[in-house]
Amino acid sequence: MTEQYCLYIKLEPYIKQWLIYECGGTIPVLFPRNSAERGILELFLEELPENTLPDLPKDEDDLAILIPCFKHKKPEKYNYLPHTAKIALIKCIKNRFDVQLWLDLHRFGYIGKQQQDLIYAWMQKKGIESDERNWNSIAKRDQRKRNYYLSNLRAKRAKTEEKSGKSTHYNVHIHVYSYFRYT
Repeated sequence: MTEQYCLYIKLEPYIKQWLIYECGGTIPVLFPRNSAERGILELFLEELPENTLPDLPKDEDDLAILIPCFKHKKPEKYNYLPHTAKIALIKCIKNRFDVQLWLDLHRFGYIGKQQQDLIYAWMQKKGIESDERNWNSIAKRDQRKRNYYLSNLRAKRAKTEEKSGKSTHYNVHIHVYSYFRYT
């Protein structure tokens, strides 16, 4: 049996659960071929510097990431990820989470109280433990993305009005609802 080399990262519990589910449900997590995360590993993995200890979990919540075997970088030799590259990997994972959340939930727009059930259903579908703490964290992330989207939509509308010289005064919420309703 070949020895497995891992590196360890700290993620919020709901993102950790989602990532494990998205990558096949096993620990250590192995990123899919051609994924951005795997590309980061391929680009930034280095030989372990002298006087540096191998990467070990800091606590039981750290997630083990399996270092894959690349054509020109064997994990036996290239098994160290510098601190800044590890930060880039974590940001990439969080970004993929946000994109998945947005792609799955944005089309439902403003549905009021049903949002709670929608997020709980999404959590269940994505392998995330259904508890209030996870729900609150995900709902806040989703709301930040919605606010960003709406502010960009308003800015785009204002720019169009400024260029045309006439007001296209319409309610952004109705516009968003109509857009999602017919797509």
